[in-house]
Amino acid sequence: MKYVIADGVIKLFQLESNRVFSIDIYKYFPRYLIDKPSLECGWFKYWCLQFIQFLICSGIKLFLCPRKGEVGNLSREEVASVYDREANTYDGKHHLTTHGADINWRRKAAAAVVTIGRLRTSQNRSDVFNVLDLCTGTGLTVCEILRQLAIWNIPAEVIGLDYNQKMLQHAQNRKLVDCNIKTIFVRGDAMDLYSDLSSSQTSDLIQFPAGTFDIITQMFGIGGINNPIRVFEGVINILKPEGQFFLIDMHMPIVEQAGEMFLFKWFKFPSLEMMTYWKTTVPLALSRLWGWRDSTLDFYLLPLITCQDAQGVLWGFEVVNFEVESQIWWLGLPIMPVGSIVVKKIEITLEEMNKRQALLLMVIA
Repeated sequence: MKYVIADGVIKLFQLESNRVFSIDIYKYFPRYLIDKPSLECGWFKYWCLQFIQFLICSGIKLFLCPRKGEVGNLSREEVASVYDREANTYDGKHHLTTHGADINWRRKAAAAVVTIGRLRTSQNRSDVFNVLDLCTGTGLTVCEILRQLAIWNIPAEVIGLDYNQKMLQHAQNRKLVDCNIKTIFVRGDAMDLYSDLSSSQTSDLIQFPAGTFDIITQMFGIGGINNPIRVFEGVINILKPEGQFFLIDMHMPIVEQAGEMFLFKWFKFPSLEMMTYWKTTVPLALSRLWGWRDSTLDFYLLPLITCQDAQGVLWGFEVVNFEVESQIWWLGLPIMPVGSIVVKKIEITLEEMNKRQALLLMVIA
């Protein structure tokens, strides 16, 4: 008897049955999202994997005390309650749950900022280098950005934005790098970033006009938002032309890119990665602990986002870099799959805009 470990948990849609878009399918969606991924094994291996899940779940429940009761709708109220509770312990707890990898993720975000800053320096740009960190939380990513900008002596203005007031208080009280960079932390809604100057702003949540930022970063923030499309639409509007957006968050394991662990020799366990992600990481560590969801599809929706500015120019995203890696968690287990993507705002044609919008509608329908 064969046991199914994972059977198409992300069921995208049968794009291949639609001939109109058949040419563009793999331009935006890889096979592991279109074809149903399926891993099977015998009973002994299956129950060994289940036992490992029991041990991991027990450790998470014992040391991290995830929430009980009904969770998962990711309403503003639910997410706010999670981070009101976690604000005082967030830094240490997030560092613990990621096995310290969050430092590297923040440094990747900062490196993306510095790369743009150095390019601007080589071009002798005179306009202000504007940086926005979305879902900044307690300001850890902003601190890393400031550190690296100071190393390269790059002048900038950096804004950290978050919705949760308690998290922002910790960010505002944080001791920042002593450098000549203007830095502020503001309260705003990542799903409502763009302010059309023709309409008056009635909320106390900050918004930004079109073409404000050279680069926007979001380090593990999109998974805590129930409508990522609105975030991406705001981002593309408030980026300057050629501006970039750096996004990093959880991504489902890719069977063909399984991580390795050492047990007298190097082994790959795609079945362990897949089962852990869908049976433990998503329902327990993400949903119950952090008020999070699986953010895999967001990496593929992002390049489909388009907009038209006040002058009638059409804009879309070009993927600069995209990678998925199964990173090492505690006990040397490669069960922490993380995706990161950098996209650039570029001018596109009406034909391309129509294709992207049609594909996006098919996905979210």
